[in-house]
Amino acid sequence: MNKWPSFDQLSKMAETHPDALEQFRQKEVDALIASAPEDIQRRLRGLQFQIDCQRRLHSSPISACVAISKMMHDSVSRLHHVLNGLTEESAPVETSAQADRGRVIPFPMAVS
Repeated sequence: MNKWPSFDQLSKMAETHPDALEQFRQKEVDALIASAPEDIQRRLRGLQFQIDCQRRLHSSPISACVAISKMMHDSVSRLHHVLNGLTEESAPVETSAQADRGRVIPFPMAVS
């Protein structure tokens, strides 16, 4: 990655040339994803797609930031439960984005 402009330069760019700032942001995101190991690039592109959708969905940058922050919080919460050995049945993670789902039928593990 190249050296970034200073905060003041980025702030001025946001005021005077928002399209140029968006191009810079997209270029940096693409470069970061491309620098990641190949086996996780698809996941990162999917995550960036979700972030971009939230940015387009909300009418203000603050509301988009809040929604993206909630996505991050929900993800960390799920990770917390997994790391503590909890299952969905014993400690469900409630998120407003979860869709209604059908009943999951457990299958016995195959013994090899």
